Amino acid sequence: MTSNTLEKGIKEAVPKLLDLARELTGNDISDNCKFILTEIKDSSENFHVQRLLRKKENDKKAPTTFSDLMPTLQNLYDNLYDINLHVYRAKKQLTIVDIRYYSKSSLDQEYRQKVLHVPPMLHCKVAQPPWLTDKKEKFDINWEHKQWLTNWKLFWARRKLKHQSG
Repeated sequence: MTSNTLEKGIKEAVPKLLDLARELTGNDISDNCKFILTEIKDSSENFHVQRLLRKKENDKKAPTTFSDLMPTLQNLYDNLYDINLHVYRAKKQLTIVDIRYYSKSSLDQEYRQKVLHVPPMLHCKVAQPPWLTDKKEKFDINWEHKQWLTNWKLFWARRKLKHQSG
């Protein structure tokens, strides 16, 4: 994907992301999308803490149109190593897509030199809840926004594991 095809590449990937989300979840997912932009930062925190911090940060962002976000992405292009499209929140009338990016400047010096002129990768991802044991089971795409549900499900998953091992 070049700087000239960045917009087209992402536009073509969004319907694939929405189809993936529909396949994995039981939610009504709208084709009407708005977008937020998030930098993927290296962190020593565990996945759960990183997810909570990212959610807190992203809840403060105002979703925008793709065309309004494109100039920012174009400005970042030379430093983009990886682009991940995630469904941040889905409702019947609106889906918020989080465009997460990992910068080449975040890579270690030696590897950065190897990929300096390599175009960014593009992936579509749907976050699955940690308590999901049957990967074929459909789940609520908005699970990350329901902290009480996450805590409840994790409590029962841990309890079930204790009884199985004990």
